[in-house]
Amino acid sequence: MPHDRLRGPLGWAVAGTLLLPVVLSLVLGLAGLLVGLGDTSAARVCQRLALVVGVLWAVSLAATTVLNALTIMARPPRRRCGRGGRRRRRMRGARLGDDRTPERPARLEPPA
Repeated sequence: MPHDRLRGPLGWAVAGTLLLPVVLSLVLGLAGLLVGLGDTSAARVCQRLALVVGVLWAVSLAATTVLNALTIMARPPRRRCGRGGRRRRRMRGARLGDDRTPERPARLEPPA
């Protein structure tokens, strides 16, 4: 089935969507620490790396959305039960053919 082939990439995209923000925050924290220590060149490298991780996170988020939509669209249609494919909904406490509606409890008034 086509939706089975999408499960692997969807799992990787979800993992990237969940884990890349953690990596992003760690790299940005390291960049801030390096700036505090006076190592601006290493901090600049960490900021560039954080930019790459942020772009990867955005791509992973978009891939998760698209792959999830494709997985849902590739599923076979659900079987429906009953006549005409519709389920009947009945009100609780009301019988078929009964014209009156079930009684509702009176509203409680706040004390004066």
